[in-house]
Amino acid sequence: MKIHVLRCGYIRIAKELLDGGGRFASDLGKAMLVPDSKRVILPVSAYLIEDRDGLYLADTGWSREISPDGVYDPKAVARTLPRHLAALYKPYVPNGMTVCEQLEARGIRPEDLNAVMITHFDADHVAGIRSVSGAQRIIYPEDEAYWSVRTRYRMRQPREFWNIERAERVFYRGHLLGPMNRAFDVKEGDSYIKMVSLPGHTDGQAGVIVSNGARYVLIAADAALSSNNWETMKPAGLGADTALQTKTLKWIAGAAADPACIEVLCSHDPEQPEVVEL
Repeated sequence: MKIHVLRCGYIRIAKELLDGGGRFASDLGKAMLVPDSKRVILPVSAYLIEDRDGLYLADTGWSREISPDGVYDPKAVARTLPRHLAALYKPYVPNGMTVCEQLEARGIRPEDLNAVMITHFDADHVAGIRSVSGAQRIIYPEDEAYWSVRTRYRMRQPREFWNIERAERVFYRGHLLGPMNRAFDVKEGDSYIKMVSLPGHTDGQAGVIVSNGARYVLIAADAALSSNNWETMKPAGLGADTALQTKTLKWIAGAAADPACIEVLCSHDPEQPEVVEL
C-alpha cells in the first residue's frame, strides 16, 4: 500500500492560528484582518491511497476556479468564496496542482477511484469534489452533515461545495479506534481503510486510518496542523470545541508514539513526505 500526499493548493493564514486554540467565530474576526506579513503559507493536502484492490482518495483540496491562472487572484477568490472565507484563507493553486490535474497526470480517471472520502466540509477540503464526482463512491460522515445546519457551520462550510446528491452519509459505529471509540469501515480485509471520528475542529470530522494489517498510517485531517499541536497539547485555532480538540490531540499523541504507526499526516503540514509506503 502507498499513500501519495497531493498538495492541492495553499492557504495563507494568521500565525496565531497555528496553536492559538479558540473557537471559529472568535478566531475568524481577528484572522480576517491580519496583514500578509503576519501570515504563514500552508499546503492544502489530499491523499491518494494506492491499495492492491483499488484507489481511494481522502479530501479534494481547492478547485481551479479559485485560481484560474495558478496564482493568487482576489477577484476569482471573491467569486468563489464568501467574503469572510476569502479574507481568512487568501488561497491559490499553482498550475497542475488541483486534485483532478494531479490524478490526470498519473493516468487516473475519477471513475477509477473506488471511493472519495471527505473528512469534513471546510472549503479547502471539499472545493475540488465535483471534479472527481465520477468516483465509484463519495463518502462523508453523517455527523458532519447533521451539524451543518448550525450557523457556525453555514459560515465556514458553504453548502454548494459539499452537497453532492449521490454522496453516502455514513454513520460511525462503535469501534476500538479513536478518541470517541467510533469509526466506519470503508474497506475491510487483510488491509483496511477506516474513517475514524476525530471531533473538535468540527463536530463530525473524520480521520482516515490506512493499515496493511500490521502497521498503519493516520491521516489526521485538521485535528492538528502539525506534530507541534499534540506535542505541546495546544490545539490549532478555528476549532468548534476546544475540549474535544484536546481529547483528540491526546489520542493522536498516543497513535504517534505507537510503534505500529508509521506516520501521522496532517492536511496543512508543510513537512509531510511525498509518499508513505506500508
